[in-house]
Amino acid sequence: MNPLDEVRSSWASLASEIHAADESILVELRSRFLGKKGEIPGLMRHLGSLPADEKPVYGAAVQALRQEVESTLDRLQEQLRATALKARLEGERLDLSLAGDRSEPGTLHPLWALRDEILDLFVGMGFEIADAPEIDTEWFNFSALNVPDDHPARDMQDTFFVQTEPGTESVVLRTQTSNYQIHAMQDQKPPFRLLHCGQVYRVDADATHAPMFCQVEGLVLDKGISFSHLKATIYTMVRALYGPEAVLRFRPSFFPFTEPSAEMDVSLGGDRWMEIGGCGMVHPNVLKNSGIDPEEFQGFAFGFGLDRMTMIRHGIKDISLLTAGDMRFLRQFKGLA
Repeated sequence: MNPLDEVRSSWASLASEIHAADESILVELRSRFLGKKGEIPGLMRHLGSLPADEKPVYGAAVQALRQEVESTLDRLQEQLRATALKARLEGERLDLSLAGDRSEPGTLHPLWALRDEILDLFVGMGFEIADAPEIDTEWFNFSALNVPDDHPARDMQDTFFVQTEPGTESVVLRTQTSNYQIHAMQDQKPPFRLLHCGQVYRVDADATHAPMFCQVEGLVLDKGISFSHLKATIYTMVRALYGPEAVLRFRPSFFPFTEPSAEMDVSLGGDRWMEIGGCGMVHPNVLKNSGIDPEEFQGFAFGFGLDRMTMIRHGIKDISLLTAGDMRFLRQFKGLA
């Protein structure tokens, strides 16, 4: 039997038995017959030893065998994947036609469970809970916070603009909860300790960034406030949330609305850090824009992403899972009260 007949016979005997094969067997067969060093490519090595008039017939026969093997393996693979998908969909099917003979108790979303814990913690430290609009003018979102007119954060690719009528002040979806600071300082006079929690919006999306996420922002104004007060406050929060082994570091940074400024990173062990937000002493220009004398009052502000802090708390790798509404993911947090 010549090599072509041997390979054809070998394939024919296997093809009749692989209708119920799993995908790993198909991968093995594809490598054996069609791989770079497979049996069918190896048949072409015999082409040079054939008479000239037999070469076209031999080459056509090898090509026909190759096409037969490829089409058979492709068809079987599609069948396997279709069967697997059907089984998965059947397993996830929810039959709403049956009488409700079982109920699944509700539970808090991990984001809101951590939010409530943080709010309780800061109320215990003497903070009041404040509120602010999510749709605001550029003045409250940028200008009053000492953000220059040419700052890149004001660009269309970074900010969601709601209204940009010529001759009128632009309206935006706020890019940070810091807009509440201006509202708060205009509505009441220091001293005070305020905390605000709410949604913010940015044109950004990857594993650790989302176009909509939740921030928690604190503002303290009083006489004689220093950066030491800020550090002590944040250390108290981090260790209350993550335990005494949690490590917090401050990295010098720049924000238009605070000076000096720092970014905050948290690690629960090892050399893996995750940034949770920024902080600093309230910039004198921000105080002036709100009608407060910076020579009389000083303050600190901090803002951190609740989504990222939830990721750290539960070891979540992708921020989009928090808003995807996937019950398979959310059922992991049944114990949250």
